[in-house]
This record gives sequence, structure tokens and C-alpha cells, in this order.
Amino acid sequence: MDRSLKAFTPIRIGAHTLKNRIEVAPHGSALHDRDGGAGPKLMAYLRNQARGGAGLITIGSGNIGPVATGYPVPHPADPMLIGSYAAVAEMMHMYGTKVSMQIYPSREMRMPSEDVATGYSKEQLREMIQNYANAAYNLKTAGFDFIMIHGGHGNGPAMFFSELFNHRSDEYGGSLYNRARFGIEVLEAIREKCGDDLGIEYRISAEEITPGCATLEETIEYAKLIQDKIDMIHISRGMLEEDSQMPDIFTPIYYPHRINLPYAKKFREALDIPVNVIGGFTLEQAVEAIEAGDVDMVAMCRSFIADPLCVEKALSGREDEIRPCVRCNTCINQTHARLWDIRCAVNPVCGREVQTALVPAPRKAKKVVMVGGGPGNLEAARTAAARGHSVVLFEQNSELGGSLRLAAAPDFKADMKRYLDWSIRMTEKDPRIEIRLNTKATRELVEAEQPDAVFIGIGAQPVIPAFSDAGTERLVWAGDVLTGKAQTGQSVAVAGCGFTGLETALLLARQGKTVTVVDMLPAEQIGGDAPIMSMVGLRKLLDENGVQFVNDVKVLDVKDGTVFLESTKDGSRCELAADTCVLSLGMKKSAAAAEEFAGIAPETRLIGDCSEAGGVLWKAVRTGFDWAMEL
Repeated sequence: MDRSLKAFTPIRIGAHTLKNRIEVAPHGSALHDRDGGAGPKLMAYLRNQARGGAGLITIGSGNIGPVATGYPVPHPADPMLIGSYAAVAEMMHMYGTKVSMQIYPSREMRMPSEDVATGYSKEQLREMIQNYANAAYNLKTAGFDFIMIHGGHGNGPAMFFSELFNHRSDEYGGSLYNRARFGIEVLEAIREKCGDDLGIEYRISAEEITPGCATLEETIEYAKLIQDKIDMIHISRGMLEEDSQMPDIFTPIYYPHRINLPYAKKFREALDIPVNVIGGFTLEQAVEAIEAGDVDMVAMCRSFIADPLCVEKALSGREDEIRPCVRCNTCINQTHARLWDIRCAVNPVCGREVQTALVPAPRKAKKVVMVGGGPGNLEAARTAAARGHSVVLFEQNSELGGSLRLAAAPDFKADMKRYLDWSIRMTEKDPRIEIRLNTKATRELVEAEQPDAVFIGIGAQPVIPAFSDAGTERLVWAGDVLTGKAQTGQSVAVAGCGFTGLETALLLARQGKTVTVVDMLPAEQIGGDAPIMSMVGLRKLLDENGVQFVNDVKVLDVKDGTVFLESTKDGSRCELAADTCVLSLGMKKSAAAAEEFAGIAPETRLIGDCSEAGGVLWKAVRTGFDWAMEL
């Protein structure tokens, strides 16, 4: 990308000049020490981001409360941690990047809860306001350039501004100004204690997407009241504690990009301060929005998790090397739902920077044979080549990608398609990797290479029971439907409610088909092991497109346009008429196929669908990377 583009030019925000207009948005990494300090894991993670070239990096999310939560988040209110955060600021400044931290009250001070806004005494409010100021001052003392007040997603000031939840009858409730008073006093207290040289960015939900909560027009009026007390406003939407709104905050692959840009444009028209926006941007989309004058800055989170060096790559003419985010929400599911260290489906180093850095360099270059060109073996091939090994990759089809081609086939999976194209492109351009397409690997072919290691990624076969309609057009596999190899009738039953089955159902429903999904699982367990943000979003789209569900049943047979079902609860039987039954019942590994290559090389590894780790993208990529690092 051209360095002269507006996105890559400096911008003055308050007392500070940023080297460009791209921000790493705040996100929970769960990599802090238990006391909230910045230990080796976090420092290594942030160093990768600082090297990446963003103008501003905002760390999330600092609890201003007087007592640490026990969960690994920053705790800027603790003066004993100033030295730890000073090390972060020092490192960021070494790379010419400004550093900020998002601060907010503890989880107990979030909507939806009437008691939060209404139940606090004025003395408690004064204490909370002082906690904000103290946390900001500690960060300023540590050398931070900015703070971000989290006034969106139902946090702190937002709960007081909400007419739905704030029923106070004193000066903190009632009129628009009174409901804005808490946020105003927070900002005034910070300015009084810290002065103007600490930049303040304010995150706000343009809309809270809940009946009775603030409208866009009210939120803009609130922004006008605080704009003289802040340096930049940051536009998001939704309330974090409402599960139904999670896909509106953490947009999954099925949702549009740039969801908050229309809101941000309205704020920019109404305000006199710089406007920042978040909401599913790629770097290219961020550059477009800034170049068009729609916003002053763009904040991105998952794009930097997938590739921390994306800005640096763009500025050095290597845009085609930027690893795309697939918006699967593995990262957020790890930290928000599981409370585990952050991970990324496509970036196997994410959250493991210390661990991977400790792996010693290979003692000698090895010859590695990859059997199969799925995403796990492609990651393994690139990693092995980067470590100095030579790789020969056999793929029996005419194209690389394996089962990821199925996952990337629907038009609403464009992000996955971009990653697939990137993975293939980066593999093909590596001179240490020899690719042999249309070549089915045999034991003789692999032995002839005299490999030191063999990575087997032969995939798996779909489970197709011996139903009566097997072999006819009435019974088809979901993978063939996704890729267009198989067509369906007007009424369709989809057997299996994993992601593949549900995505197939959505594809067919958008084609105008009448679709019913059947599964043995109870309704409340559908997608229980999947990222909640993505599953909630997918279920909403299925509901909007009229997809029906029949749960707690197993398929006994499919015959002559009828799906015969049996209840898993009481054994009762029923029938479902359907022109076509689409099977999405999982995959089965072929032990015999893998055994064909056993004993050829000292190191033989199973990758992807044929391994115990399974073929979920992030597991395939991670295991391919890990085994290649062991070579």
C-alpha cells in the first residue's frame, strides 16, 4: 500500500501525534499475571503487536476497582503495578507506537442491572469516580500516552445514561443531562488529576440494540456534552452482557464487515473531535474508510490477532502476505467464555509467543514429506520450510486446500475463502516446498523420497449410513451441497446440527428452500462447544430465514422422500417429508489409510481430520505448526 495514503499519515490527537491512524483495539488476552501485572507472556504478545506498525495500541481491559478480580486482567488502580506498566510503555515507545489502556469498573458494575445505577449511594459514586482518576493517573505515571474510558457495551457511564436501567430520582437520574452526569464527572476528575497531556479516548455504543435503551440521537447528544473533555470518540454498539447481542459486537463470519461505519459517519458530522470506529474491518477496509473521510481513525482487534504485522507488511509492499482473519471468534471464545489464554485459529503463535520462542533451531535440515494438502499440512509445510527443512507435498486433487474448500464454499464464508487463498499462495511461493498436485501418495512414492519425517493429512470420509435412499439423488452429503456438486429439492431435511449442517441449512434457506434440521441433541446443546458469538449469530440468521428444528431425534432411515425419526427420549417414532435429505453426521478417520505410511520415517505425524486432534481449523493449524516446530 502507498505510504502517502491518509491512513498511514500522522494525526494529532490531543497532546499526542500518532504516526498513523490505525489502532489496535482493546481486547482481553488473559495473558496478564494474576495480580494484573505485565509478565513475560503479555510482554512477548505486546512486542509482536508493537513491531506491527500501528499508531496506537490500546490494552484491554483495566479494572479500576480497589481489589484485583483474580482473573488475569490489568489492574491499573494498584500503584504497585506502575513499574510493570512502565515496562510496557517503554517497549511500545521503542517501536514508535503510542500506548493506551481501556479502563472500566468491575463486572458487577455493568448492565443489565437496575441495582447498579440505582442502588449506589452518592458516596459510593464519588469513590468510583476517584478510582477512575487514580487508575488514569497511575497509567500516566507509568508513561502511558492515552487511556480509553469504556463507556459502551453497558459499562460504567453507559448504565447511568440508560433510561431503561437508571431509575434514580436524584441529580444522577431523570433528564438526559442528569443521566450523563456520572460520565461527565468521571472525565472531569481525570482531567483535574492528570491534566491535558494524558489523551482520553472514549468508547461508546452508538446504539444498545435493546428496546428502551438510548437511541442513536440520544447518544449523539451525550457525545456533544462530553466532547470538550475527551480527545477522541470510539464508536461501537451493543451491550456485552446480552448474549443475543454478542454477534453485533464480535461480528462472526456470517455478518457484514464495517458494521459500525454508518454510525461513525453520523458522529463525525455532529462532533468537533476525531472519530474512531471498530466493527469487523480488514486493513484494506480501514484504509478505504479513512481515505473517504468517513472517520479519522479505525480500530481493529481480530485482524491484529491473526497477523500482528499487518500494517508493517502493507507499508513494505507485502499486502499479499497479510494473514486474513476468518472471524471465527476462537480468540474471544478462549478469553471470554473459557477464561483461557488467547488463541487464534489461523495464527498458531498467538498467546504462545514465549513458548514458541524457546523452541531451539533445528540441528540439521531434514527432508519432510506431506501427504495431503489440507490446512494443517499447509501450515506444517510453511513452518518446516521456514526452519530450513525441504518439503515435498503430495496432493491427489488438482487443488490444495482439502476439506477447507468445503468450509469456504458458501458466499457468506468469504473470510474463510480469503484465508484459504492466502494459505495456498504462501505455500506455493516458498522455494523450499515442492508441490505435486494430481498425485496420490503411495508408500512407494513416499519411500522414494527417503524422508526424515512424514506428515499424514489424508482427511477423513463423511459418515453415510446405509439408508434406503443411499446412492440416489434424494440422499446427499452436505459437502457436495456446499460446493454445488449436489442439488436438492424444494423441501430439505438436514441431518446433523454441527457447524457444517447449520451452514448448509442457511445456504439452502437463502436459496428459497424449506429447510428442517434434525439432530439427536437437545435444542439447548446445539453448538455447545462452539464460540458462542458465532453460534448465536448463526442461529439468528437461521431463524430469520425460516429454518425449523426437530431435536432429540435420530434418523432411522431415509426412503422415498421420507425421513423416519425416533425420539431419543421415549422411543416414539415420527416421519418428516422432504424432497432431499442432506447428511452432515460427521467424519470418520481411516486408520488403514494412515497405516499405509507407518514406519517410513523416524517421525510420522497425523494432521487434521485424520488425527485425534480433529479437523477444526484452529486445531489443524496448531498441530501442523507444533509438529513442524519439533523437527
